[in-house]
Amino acid sequence: MRKTLVGNSLLQKDSNRASLGEFVVDLEQGLLFLNGEEISVEPKVMELLLYLYHCRGRYVTVEELHEHVWADRVVTDTAVRGTVKKLRVALKDDDLHNPKYIKSVAKRGYKLICESSILDESRDETLTPTIEEPEAAPSISERTTQPKSNKQRYTIWLTCAVIIVVTCIYIVIQQSSSRLDFIGEKLLTEYKGEKKSVAVSSDGRFVAFTGRNLENELSQVYLLDKQDDSVRQLTTKAINARFVSFAQNDKVLLFSDTITGASSLKLLPLTVSDPESAMITLFDEQYLISGIQPGRVPSEVIVQLANKAESRLMIYAVDLETLQKTRLVAPSHSDQYIWGGTVSPDKKKLMTIVMKPDSYQLVILNFESQQERVLSETSAQVHGAVWLNDEQILMLDRDALNIVDVHTGAMQVVLQNQGDLITDIAVDNNGGVVAIKKSQVRADRLYIERSFADAGAVSRVIDTAPEVTSMMFDPENENMRWVRIKKNNINYIAHLNINTEQQTIHYETKKRLELLDSAPNNKYLLVKEGHRLAIFSVENNHIHYLTADSGLSSDGVFIRNGEEVLFGVQVAGEWEIQRFNISTSTIDVFLRGYMSIRSSKNGFVAADGSGDLYHLDSDLKVLEAMEHRIGLQLITRWHVKQNSVIWSDYDYLKSYVHHVDLVTKKHSVIEDLFLSMYPRTSTDHLGEHIVYLSVQINNSAIQQLYFE
Repeated sequence: MRKTLVGNSLLQKDSNRASLGEFVVDLEQGLLFLNGEEISVEPKVMELLLYLYHCRGRYVTVEELHEHVWADRVVTDTAVRGTVKKLRVALKDDDLHNPKYIKSVAKRGYKLICESSILDESRDETLTPTIEEPEAAPSISERTTQPKSNKQRYTIWLTCAVIIVVTCIYIVIQQSSSRLDFIGEKLLTEYKGEKKSVAVSSDGRFVAFTGRNLENELSQVYLLDKQDDSVRQLTTKAINARFVSFAQNDKVLLFSDTITGASSLKLLPLTVSDPESAMITLFDEQYLISGIQPGRVPSEVIVQLANKAESRLMIYAVDLETLQKTRLVAPSHSDQYIWGGTVSPDKKKLMTIVMKPDSYQLVILNFESQQERVLSETSAQVHGAVWLNDEQILMLDRDALNIVDVHTGAMQVVLQNQGDLITDIAVDNNGGVVAIKKSQVRADRLYIERSFADAGAVSRVIDTAPEVTSMMFDPENENMRWVRIKKNNINYIAHLNINTEQQTIHYETKKRLELLDSAPNNKYLLVKEGHRLAIFSVENNHIHYLTADSGLSSDGVFIRNGEEVLFGVQVAGEWEIQRFNISTSTIDVFLRGYMSIRSSKNGFVAADGSGDLYHLDSDLKVLEAMEHRIGLQLITRWHVKQNSVIWSDYDYLKSYVHHVDLVTKKHSVIEDLFLSMYPRTSTDHLGEHIVYLSVQINNSAIQQLYFE
């Protein structure tokens, strides 16, 4: 029988061939041709093409490809998508928005859409150029022969070369198949209203999120159905719906009403027409709930909560049937904060995020061995991390969306998070990624001044650029303010003229920065950079650190007209007030048993480790317990001016500014929604006015992110 040689492959004349658009495929031998030339295609890519051809006319899911194309071994969904990408390259089908050969639809899979037909066997010879086989083989005498030893050496060399080439190809394939490339995004909701957290059902059809549409509204729970692009508001009575998660095989939604001191976990059944009417409160009166994720079984969720004010956030497994809580992870050091609590798809591992003084870690806990290991560490602020599959974690930080290899910790940037616009992510069981994306880097903002002498009435509104993230009174000039500016993840100390908006930059750092106090002579500023207290000299732009990076400190204040600083540090587990003399650069212990202190007109006011306030005389003897407690969070502030004690606090629903007169004991409170009155307040030198940030709604949307 006559044979036809095409490229380096022998085709039987009676082989079964089909046209695929501009291409021809040999269905029996697994060969692909374009204009008569064989196209080099990897074996697994050809298997994929043949399977899509045999299933033409319908979509093929990723699970089906696992079962039929990769039946011989277990690979990740990423590897499957990587092979699809290689097939698109071979078919020159690179326009994903207008594909010619392979169409992909989220959650439905892939479909071969080009025209195809079986080719007439009689036309085989016209499809490819033919080369006749020689009439007869050359005689032995006509051949050039080599010594046997050289031939053996050549064979060995050729075999080794083939092995090396095959090994290199395998490594390249493995590396490329484990990579993800961002290929596009789709808007699932409008850029309308504030969105706080997002969750996605296991099949990817439903997306739950929390948020609000207007500034004077309370945050509620919403459900998006991607099948018909509808959005339902599931709650109307939530107080501050913050975190949300699917559970019990996507039949229920859980969300947290997060209010400091009175947080609750609630369940919404999705099998009824009005979920809120059948809502169940699983437990309430928790001090704080800050996250919910699906557990190891359908009836379990992983919750991050603190039981009381003195305790830190810990990771618990909650059984939805018995409501039993089992602690899984707790902080091991005083300078650590733990959240995340995400279970791997194989249910064997727990991934948590650990915030340390200057870094963020991904930590993996093996449930069986109870052993922990640090997977990766970064200096960039981490917003969240979720499992893509058992081999990869998707981590969102302020700079980028990253893939982290579970075995090696190697990190691959798959999408730049320009301007820190992406704030939360969720992944379904098929690797589909949804995200919350803000419309602008920072919401529009105003700075509001209020007067205590006029029952808290607004006395001035200061319009600033969104980059101005905090403001502090200047002790000498009423038209000037000390401000912190954040731009491109760099913090700046600047002096701002609120009338002309002219600003002078004095200092910059990539670390977190808080403005705490200004000396009365305006020569120094007290700041907190990262976890370290420091004095910044305005005259020479020099910073002097008061505390070590590894230590635990509270805050500080200038006394004696700015010649000394009193600040709180923890030594051997106990709080004490230390005193720093600026002229001599010496430190001594000023007072033990308290974590923060302020000077009053005739003495001091000090706060202990719980925030309880005490009035002290000039000899540091306790005059009275004031029966008030200040907020201890990093963004709260407290001040003592003349005989007035002023402090801010918040519960994630509202912010509160308290004012107590040390003489009359009169106590008054100004309150507003949390972001409408941010608790990072400042007072003037007489304690008559406060200034605070008022953040407007930053419109955001839910987006589907596509990777291959």
